[in-house]
Amino acid sequence: MQQYASIVIAASFALLGLLPLAGSRIRRPLLWLCLLGGVAAGFFAREATKMAWDWVGPIGGLERGPAGLTINLLIAALVGEILKATGPLVAISLTPADAVTGLAYGAASGAGFGLVAGQQFLAMALGLVGTPFITPLSTAVAVVAWFFPTLAHIVTTAYLIRAGVRGGLGLALLFVVALQTIFGLAQKLPLAGGIPTGVLLTAAISLWLLAHLWRARLRAGAQVSIVP
Repeated sequence: MQQYASIVIAASFALLGLLPLAGSRIRRPLLWLCLLGGVAAGFFAREATKMAWDWVGPIGGLERGPAGLTINLLIAALVGEILKATGPLVAISLTPADAVTGLAYGAASGAGFGLVAGQQFLAMALGLVGTPFITPLSTAVAVVAWFFPTLAHIVTTAYLIRAGVRGGLGLALLFVVALQTIFGLAQKLPLAGGIPTGVLLTAAISLWLLAHLWRARLRAGAQVSIVP
């Protein structure tokens, strides 16, 4: 039961984050193909990250050093963003696409990726219901809070693919990889007054970037509407 519930909740979170950035492009078949590509990327990302870390970790004793966690998260962020971006970049190379379309395709891929990552966490959280020290309220908070890591995957890849159309893809990749690394480190922060500070940081940055991209989409739509 928890497995099915986690899939439904993760899918709901993915769609909730996708809709503001997809707009009317939600009806395009390529967008849904990008979403499926993001799902596939989500399944491959963990193994690809492990393979990369198995190669990089032993260099200079990184896996045992104080910087090991940061380097591991950096590799995971880089691998994840490259995998998420592959489908949308292929899509915008096959058909003419403006920056808003690129943004929508990137958001779709990020939603698919976030769905996979979210479902795994949500299944674990729901599976703990009824165990000692786990209350229904704490479970509800953990479930709702996971919307923001899902949103983080959506907005970073949307930003990246928009840059792929407008220019500056390399700098955008560095930016989103840095953000995803920060999100990963934030999950290690201690609670502050019972509040997970890492979730608050992830929520604040993700919502800021969502608002920025949403305004950019609206501005682009307004410019198109006044062109004779």
